[in-house]
Amino acid sequence: MAPEVFAAQLVTPEAALFEGEATAVISRTSTGDLTILDGHTPLVGDVVPGIVRIERPDDSTDAYCVHGGFLQVATEPGAAHGLVEGVSETTRSTRVTLLAGIAEPVGSIDAARATAARDRASTQLSALASRDDDEGVLERAQAERALARAELRLSAVGTGGAP
Repeated sequence: MAPEVFAAQLVTPEAALFEGEATAVISRTSTGDLTILDGHTPLVGDVVPGIVRIERPDDSTDAYCVHGGFLQVATEPGAAHGLVEGVSETTRSTRVTLLAGIAEPVGSIDAARATAARDRASTQLSALASRDDDEGVLERAQAERALARAELRLSAVGTGGAP
């Protein structure tokens, strides 16, 4: 039996990275890994940095490096209207919406650029290690976030970043 199709969206402030039909959305939240299928219980939750996978009806999978955000699952009449063919405004359906501040398709990640960003952030963290003034604390937090983003990108492309 074929999996049921529902609507999925992955949106950043710059662009909608994915809008279409899905058979599963796999994401990581602060409470653990989450797989969303058609008919999922409605929910709103967080998305922690990691890889989001969107499985499609043609058995392909799109993978995105997501640096945090939120998700909403709506299962109600018309939820997938306009995104899934044949779903009317009165048909009970499911829609998953992921809102991310920063996200990118795994296939578009430049490993050399991510390595350079990791090295810059590591160097900056080392230079800031002894600063405990307010500005130093802020700069260190920014460098830590940059390091985490670079390591996630490298992990996503399989070139030695932190898991």
